Formats: sequence, C-alpha cells, structure tokens
Amino acid sequence: MRKITDFIVNKRYFFLCVFILLAFFAFIASLHLPVNYDISKYLPDDSETKVGLSIMQKEFDENSSVLNVMFSNLPKSENDGVIDYISGIENVGEVNYLDSTDYKDTNYTLFEVSVNAAKDSDEASDVYKAITNKYEDYEIKTQGEISDYNKPLLPIWIVILAVVCALIILVIMCGSYIEPFIFLFTILIGVGLNRGTNLIFGEISNITSSVFPILQMALSMDYSIMLANRYNRERAKTNDKVAAMKNALHDSFKAISSSSITTVVGLLALVFMQFKIGEDLGLVLAKGVLFCLISIFTCMPGILLLCDSLIQKTKKRQPRIKIAWLGSLEYKMRFLAIPIFVLIFLGCFFAKSGLGFDYSLTRINSVGQIFDLNNQIAVVYNNTDEEKVANYCRSLEGHEKLKDVLCYGSTLNTELRYYELKDKFANFGVENVSADDSILRLVYYNYYNGDDNVSVRLGSLIDFIENEIYPN
Repeated sequence: MRKITDFIVNKRYFFLCVFILLAFFAFIASLHLPVNYDISKYLPDDSETKVGLSIMQKEFDENSSVLNVMFSNLPKSENDGVIDYISGIENVGEVNYLDSTDYKDTNYTLFEVSVNAAKDSDEASDVYKAITNKYEDYEIKTQGEISDYNKPLLPIWIVILAVVCALIILVIMCGSYIEPFIFLFTILIGVGLNRGTNLIFGEISNITSSVFPILQMALSMDYSIMLANRYNRERAKTNDKVAAMKNALHDSFKAISSSSITTVVGLLALVFMQFKIGEDLGLVLAKGVLFCLISIFTCMPGILLLCDSLIQKTKKRQPRIKIAWLGSLEYKMRFLAIPIFVLIFLGCFFAKSGLGFDYSLTRINSVGQIFDLNNQIAVVYNNTDEEKVANYCRSLEGHEKLKDVLCYGSTLNTELRYYELKDKFANFGVENVSADDSILRLVYYNYYNGDDNVSVRLGSLIDFIENEIYPN
C-alpha cells in the first residue's frame, strides 16, 4: 500500500490534470443524458397501476394533457387577455375559466389549460415555456402533468443554499480559510465524473438527477476532511510537505476506505426496493461515493500540496467545543441507556401503526392549497361483461366525493328512448343545446317507429346522426 500511495503523491499533478479533464468531458456528456419524469415507470411490474397504464398505452391513443396556471392578484380586467393569449398558443385545445369559486379566490385566479399533446412531448413543453415566459413578471404557479415534466424538482436556489450553508460551516470549523474550497472542488470533480457516467444506465429519474449532487457532497465530505486533517498533523511534524502528504495518504487510506465501503453497501441496499426509484437512486449515489473517493485519493493530494503555502498563510483559530461533559454523562448513564433505548424503540414501533400515508402531492402544491383540484382516476377493465361495469358506474353516481363518473357502459353504450335523450344531454354538460319532442322524434325516427319501448344505444345514435342526418 505504501508504494501505491507514494506513487499517487509523486504523480499528483498528472492525476490532477487527468481527472479534471475527465470530469469536464463527463459533464459535457451528461448534457445528453435522458431524464425520465414519469415516475410510474419505476413501479413494480406487478403493480396494478403499472399494469393499467401499460394497457392504456397499448389500447388507447393518449394525446392530451393538462396544465393548471394560477395567478396571484390578477386584475379581473386582464382575465380575457390571458385566456385569449393562452388559447392562441399552438397545440392548446381550450382554456377553462368560470367566474366561480372553482376558479376564483380572493387573491388568486386559476386557468385550466388543455393541451393537444402528450405530457412529455416537445409540443407540451413549448406551451409551458410560452406561458411562463409571457408572464414571468407576474406571480404565477403551475401544476399538472405538463408542469411536473418541465419544472425542476429541486430549484437551483436550494442547491446554492445547501452549498453556501456547507461552506459557512466549513469555514467556521476548519483551521484555514482556503480548505473548504479545496474540499468542494475535490467533490465537484467526483460529481462531474458521476454525472457523466450515468449514461451507462440509459436514463435516470428526475428525482435522482435533482438530488444526487447534494447527497453525494453530503456523503463524501467527511473523507476529504479526514485526509486534510491527517495532512495538517503530519505537516506540523516536518517542513517536507511531500513527505507529510505521503504519510497522511498512507495512514488515512484504510480509515477512509472502510468508511466509504460501509456507505456504498448501505446505498446499494436501496437496489432491493420494490419501487425501482430506490434502485435508480442507490446505484447513482453508490457510484458517486466511489468517484468522490477516487477523486480524494488522486486529486486532493495535488491540490493540497499546490495550495500549501496559501493554506499556511490563511491559518486561523478553530473553535474548541468542550464536550467532555457529554462523555461523562454517557458513562454515568451506561446502565440505563439500553432500557431507555428499548422503551423508545417500542414506543416508536407502536406509534408508527397510527401513521397515515398521503398519496397526493396537493398539500405541498401551491395551487392545490388554494383550489380544490380535480383528481382523475382511470379504471381499465375487460369489457366482456359490459353491463356489470355499467351498473357499477351507475352505483358510483351521486357519491359526495365524486364530481363525474363516465364509462362506456353508462354513456355511449346505454340504450335510451327518445324522451330520455334530453336528460342525458344535460348530464353530459352540453350547453346551448335545445331539444323538444318533435326534434328528438325526427332524429330518432329510424329507430322509434311509434313504439315507445324501442331503445337504441347512444353510440349508435351518434353514428347515425353523423353518417345519415348531418350529410343529408
């Protein structure tokens, strides 16, 4: 091991240049890495949701999506202008807005935008960009399928804030003002290498793409601190900085390696989650820790030696936090610690049974906190027994939690008499439709023939109107 660590230190600038170049090209390559925003793809293969979505994608043409746009303090006089602009965007089907509590709150206005394109398409993305760019000076919030695919999961300001907070803590605790920047630069090389090599997976989820740099930094920061501290101790013993680095790298190699292996194994445990997002995140983070470990062992010695004089000039006093009292307290409590821990464990074990699960993002969505948004549930079934399904759908109608229930068996496949059509039109929410008995008899004549008991499926009637009446 001594030969290996000495070789790394002797060739330190070669390793530093090589890994900086590799990290740079890896980052450029990562710009071409596909990011998957469809979390349903990570569901277990036997999940009812995934099976249902697979059937829908195979059997039905899903070519529409929804975007909710909420304005804060939008003057009522501008409502029509917003509707006209959004309606004029290419691939926008319609913009829904009514002067009611469903769309208007004291300080907020909601517009429901239907887009004639899939949620993950370039066309839907263009609609999202057109709206957000047009109203960038307004206070707006977006929600819906299109927003989920285009809005970053972790805003850039959160990443910057995390790095700044880490930097502040390191500046306070380190013995030199320059050391924290060396730590961050070393980890940045590891992040770049990890990001580029994610291409081996073909794609990664938007969750993994958003959070792995921050988590990788948090998981790997300790290793750079351990090597730097060891170097400072060796440096205090001798004026030969190269010899000090050789001793530091050799002596800290086992401790850092064993610590990192524990972290990697723990992350790889995520691979066994049924929800495959764990596998995606676990593999990327485990690989990231390994790359940071390589970066610390190969690049950091060169950076520390290159900046040695600067480190010595920026030396400062480190805060001395007295924690001897904590050790004394732990020793005195040694006989009570295990029983207390067992009681706490049992209490938490039974308490978790009362923990509820929230399967909706409405609570953390700014639009959902203001307006009661509609959640659509699609049920895919085998249509061998259509009447049974139709009866089930009818049984759901009128439920206090349901706004609309639509299924083929209770709509287009329903057999109706001519005088029942008017009520059916009303149930469908068709506006500006006026129909009396004489009109309905004319439309229905091909089936009616004076017998009140004759009925016809609504779907067949629509085909009849389209093919026989409308062209005549």
